[in-house]
Amino acid sequence: MFKLVMKRVFYKGHVAFALPDSPALRERLRHELARCRDRHNDYVLVTLEPPKRPRTTGARSQNHHLNGHIMQICNDTGNDYDTIKHCVKMIAVEQLGYPYATVAGHVLPQKESMCSTDECAKLIEAAHLLAAELGIVLQE
Repeated sequence: MFKLVMKRVFYKGHVAFALPDSPALRERLRHELARCRDRHNDYVLVTLEPPKRPRTTGARSQNHHLNGHIMQICNDTGNDYDTIKHCVKMIAVEQLGYPYATVAGHVLPQKESMCSTDECAKLIEAAHLLAAELGIVLQE
C-alpha cells in the first residue's frame, strides 16, 4: 500500500487518473496494481480526498518558524534539539490532534517531513505551548 496524488482526467466519458511523471512512482503503481490483479481478482480499494498542501520550507516559512522556536527553547533550557522537538511533537499529539502511529504501545508522532500546512501549524502551536509552560518568550 502507498499513497499517491494523481490528477483526475476524463477519457472517453470515464473518469481516469493521469500517470505520475516519476518513473519510480509509475513502477511502484504498476507493482501495486499487478499485486491487486494477482491476489485480489483486480479489486482495488480507492479512497478519494483532496491532497494535503505540504508545509512551507525556506526563509520565512512554517518550517523555519517551527525550527526557530525549537532552537530558542533549546537555548533557554540547555536541552538538545531532538529532545525539544520530540516534546513539541508529543504536546501536538496529546493536545492538538497531531497525527501519530502506535507500535507496541509506543506513540510515534508523524515525521515532520510528512506534514501538511495544517499539521505544521499544530507543531508551531505546540512549541508556543511548551515555551509558555517553561516561561520562555519566543521571538517571532
